[in-house]
Amino acid sequence: MTAPLRPGDPGTVAVVGLGRLGAVLADRLAERLTVLLHDADPKVTRQVAVDLSLPDMEPRELLAAADTVLLCVPPAETARVLRRLATLARQLGRRPLFVNMATSVPTHELPDVGLEVVGLKPVCQFAAVALGLKTVLVTSAPHRIGLLRTLAADLGEVVLGPEEVVGPANRAATKASLRACAELAAELTERGLPAELVKAAIRNVFVGTALDYPPPDSNTYTRSVLDELAAEAVQRQPSPTAPLDPLGWAAWAERPVSPGGPA
Repeated sequence: MTAPLRPGDPGTVAVVGLGRLGAVLADRLAERLTVLLHDADPKVTRQVAVDLSLPDMEPRELLAAADTVLLCVPPAETARVLRRLATLARQLGRRPLFVNMATSVPTHELPDVGLEVVGLKPVCQFAAVALGLKTVLVTSAPHRIGLLRTLAADLGEVVLGPEEVVGPANRAATKASLRACAELAAELTERGLPAELVKAAIRNVFVGTALDYPPPDSNTYTRSVLDELAAEAVQRQPSPTAPLDPLGWAAWAERPVSPGGPA
């Protein structure tokens, strides 16, 4: 069978790899799509299947039913798992569409397995996905943009661009967030605040402020803080740096996108 069933339709979706992000994605996608589960650890598969009330399957059974396979395994395992699943799929006469979700694994560097493999890289963190926050997902596959947008409709907006920008962006954001949280925790602890207040300041004020960024003009308090930060920045007089676009995002942004493509 050629995957997927119809143009723009992901059909039955298998989530392979049930770590934090894989499990959350399966939960969100199951609200609208038929979702199957598999993890290399049978205990993990059974537990997530029970938690989400979704079917867990062995690889051969899963590939006999799946039209789209999301690879949510650890980056170091992506190529190996892809080879194994593709071999089983060919033995079964199946041609599922494989979707590489690993932000640090360039899709074009994965092995040629004789089946179609596309990338879909989410700018996200699993807790944000679990909370239902919309995000942006990047793909370099214009001919599958319609299908991927249908697949990820509840997760956010799928855009066409170089997938390589997502991994560094996610890592930079994670590093900046952890650094800021650690600095804030240290500052508030030094002021004598108890641990529960420090935790609340990080989760409720810090995170809430980030969710509201950039703040609307009506948020006078946050605007006053931004003005304070701007004044401090002027005092530091940072040296100007030229904007860079090493991965060519600007060029991709000009590409026309067809809202579908062959199935």
